[in-house]
Amino acid sequence: MQNETPETKSSMMRAEKKVSRKLSSVWLVPIVAVAIGIWMAYDTVTSRGQMITIELASAEGIEAGKTLIKTHDVAVGRVEHVRLSEDFERAVVEVRMYQDTERMLNSETQFWVVKPRVGRQGISGLSTLLSGAYIQLQIGDARDNQKNFVALDAPPVTPADMDGLRVHLTADDATMLGVGDPVLYRGYTVGRVETAVFDHETRSMDYQIFVQAPYHSLVTPSVRFWMSSGAQMDLDSQGVRVEIGSLESLLGGGVTFGAFEPTNNEDMVSANSEFRLFVNEEEASQARYTKVIRYVVLLEDSVRGLSKGSPVEYKGVRVGTVEEVPYRGVPGSSSSLLDLEIPVLIRFEPERISETVSEAQMLMWQAELAQMFRVGLRASLRAGNLLTGALFVDLNFYPDETYEVASIDSEYPVFPSVTNSFTQLDQKLTALLDSLNDINLDEFVDTATETLRFSEQTLESVAQAADQLAEILNHEDTRELPGALVRALDELERTFSGYSVDAPAYNELTQSIERLNAILRDLEPVSETLRDTPSALFFDTKVPEDPPLRRDP
Repeated sequence: MQNETPETKSSMMRAEKKVSRKLSSVWLVPIVAVAIGIWMAYDTVTSRGQMITIELASAEGIEAGKTLIKTHDVAVGRVEHVRLSEDFERAVVEVRMYQDTERMLNSETQFWVVKPRVGRQGISGLSTLLSGAYIQLQIGDARDNQKNFVALDAPPVTPADMDGLRVHLTADDATMLGVGDPVLYRGYTVGRVETAVFDHETRSMDYQIFVQAPYHSLVTPSVRFWMSSGAQMDLDSQGVRVEIGSLESLLGGGVTFGAFEPTNNEDMVSANSEFRLFVNEEEASQARYTKVIRYVVLLEDSVRGLSKGSPVEYKGVRVGTVEEVPYRGVPGSSSSLLDLEIPVLIRFEPERISETVSEAQMLMWQAELAQMFRVGLRASLRAGNLLTGALFVDLNFYPDETYEVASIDSEYPVFPSVTNSFTQLDQKLTALLDSLNDINLDEFVDTATETLRFSEQTLESVAQAADQLAEILNHEDTRELPGALVRALDELERTFSGYSVDAPAYNELTQSIERLNAILRDLEPVSETLRDTPSALFFDTKVPEDPPLRRDP
């Protein structure tokens, strides 16, 4: 190293510089591959959407890496993993959403599995028979962002973005009403039943219904909702009434609503308002009469056929309703029960007569009814329908009846009553039926049996005679008889035609008869002689001399 000259050092430095500047082309391929991988990883991380989880009751038809998330039939994500929840009661699917889908995921977003279904609304999801099931996404309107969701067990009845009104109906018992049943207005479908929940604490059903626009404006505070069973037949005191709804309500039932009174400029109700669901239209109609006067009627007649809801009429006009039969608000020690009178609770409804009734008018009605009791207003039972045996309470005046106020332990006053002739008719019918029951039918049965036996024998004889007659008619000689008879009639006709007026035989017969008459006229003296002298046939007969002539002196 010490012997290095300056020229040697400079040559070595040039050699080093030449070596450092030279780069082999073999390194270009891995460098480019690494760069592409880094870019692809970056693009993959930045382009894919967020990961969300969806809980399902069952993962039937869901496949990891294959099942898509769709909205408006456009794929917005894909299922990556399927597993069980921590409590092993539900299935959890992990979904990788596509880019720019974060705005779809909020607290109001709904998911459900689309697969073939058969329900009251028809058949849906048939396209998945070939393509397989997928998860439907319905975008919500909330402003927040959410990553964990619970899927619906079934598709929603109405889309969340559809214009309309949602209200709640409460019913005392679980009726034949299910999710998806129609909501009707005058027989036209205007909405659907969305949910049906039974509250075990209040023991009542809560239904959420949706009425779509523009029909939601018909839902006002004065409307009533009642069950529409499709086909309904009522046998009451008014007669036989048959109601048939639409085909859809006939198969699955539904809800009907309407206003029983004309309304003008009435505002709509707010969302999620509560209404009562009545059993039928009659009960819904009765609910509008809120101002009533209740009375207890003590009846000596049988109340069989009188039921809750039966009308109370005055001269054919309905003025009230029977509320309870029998009324249990009367203690058992009261004189009414000791006298074997049946207490019935009725209500007088002044709103049936006047549209608006104030509190002051209610007091006036009570005072007027009390005055009418003194002049003979009484309640009695009447037959409303002889076919069904339904009864109703009839109010009428009986001036001859004495006014006696019955004393009972009840919170309601007593409405005076009278015994109706209907009871006597009922007793007579009962006696007639008893008489019919006393008739000995065995004798009639024996006689009828003998008559039937004799009739069977007679029918057998007639059948035998018919067989014999058929055999005779089917005989060959019997078949030829009509032809022979026709030939005989032809011969007779020809014979009679030979003795017509113009026929020669007829003229010869006429001449022969004339000659015979001449011979008979010639033989007439001989016959007279033989008649007078029979011996003249064998001996000569003397001819008597002529008597001498007499001469008159």
